[in-house]
Amino acid sequence: MKSYWHKKPLLVRGAIPAFELAKKLGEPLGSAISPEELFNIAGDDAVESRLIKAKPWTFSNGPFKKKSIPPLDSPDWTLLLQGMEARHPAAAKILSWFRFIPDARLDDLMISIAGPGGGVGPHFDSYDVFLIQMSGRRRWRISEQKDLSLNPKLPLKILQNFKMEKEWDLEPGDMLYLPPHVAHDGIALDGGCQTWSVGFRAQSYKEILQEGLWRLAESLEDIPELEQRFADPQQRATRFPEQLPEEIIAQVSTKLKELKLDRIETFLPGITAYLSEPKPQAYFDGSANHLSLKEFKLQISKRPVIPHPQTRLLALGERIYCNGEDVTSGQDQQTQVAWSKLAAKRSFQGLLGKTGLGNSLFEAYEAGWLVF
Repeated sequence: MKSYWHKKPLLVRGAIPAFELAKKLGEPLGSAISPEELFNIAGDDAVESRLIKAKPWTFSNGPFKKKSIPPLDSPDWTLLLQGMEARHPAAAKILSWFRFIPDARLDDLMISIAGPGGGVGPHFDSYDVFLIQMSGRRRWRISEQKDLSLNPKLPLKILQNFKMEKEWDLEPGDMLYLPPHVAHDGIALDGGCQTWSVGFRAQSYKEILQEGLWRLAESLEDIPELEQRFADPQQRATRFPEQLPEEIIAQVSTKLKELKLDRIETFLPGITAYLSEPKPQAYFDGSANHLSLKEFKLQISKRPVIPHPQTRLLALGERIYCNGEDVTSGQDQQTQVAWSKLAAKRSFQGLLGKTGLGNSLFEAYEAGWLVF
């Protein structure tokens, strides 16, 4: 993080040592997710998937029937599958390896599977990315060029003037980290080439502030004093009626200071809630979670509950936000402790106090946000 994060590319050979160890034992590892499984997932309309073909460049969105996906040995195609941490435990496991970076920055894990020559063309990302080779080989060409203009004649965001500066062939287990705006082009060298991409979120300041302000405005409804009407018994006769009165300016200024709306800590709850919201494509189904509150308390004392792979948890001090909601305010001490452990360790098992209806942990379980 000190030397490379957001600064310069880093190639890590053998980032997943199991691949090299297995090769030495004469038992080469394949990807944890087979091509057949990936093709099945591509047919799910709840999954964001894209099929890209080169020569000429074409682009289509899923879901895809198996017959519409080219054979593994067919050249010049790539299938991209987003949010794979919610679809397979191996993808969720690998995503968990990157928690040395704050959860608020982590986005998702995308898998690309390609035929020989497959890729998405030379491009750049506006966010950090770790590219992990999981099956077959991929040739990465990168450039830290300043010219990031795109070819306007193509259906994809492909650089118009890509000038390679470095090139590596990545074997299974190798990893390449790229900071934002580093131009790169990945070309599959083998059929069934799989690259797993761990991506990060980078919202604009405008987006963060807008979302924080919106939630702050909503919270003002909980302050009854603000229902009082503006009054100006000290207002004098004026020669400039078109001007906003000094009395309004003074009183609003006083209210802002009382509410601490001029200080960052007032905005942070709304910003944290926003950053903890799941992706728009996230789908939660709590219909299978049919335990009663009493049964839930018994089960959680015996086995751990964990966040659903698409659940986002963030902490602001001792307050925990889950999928955009503050889940610790107004909760008993043991429930607050449980949420803190869930946010920090992604798992909780233990005793809950005399919790009644309205317990946020149980409600999250019923909504499908938490699973055993």
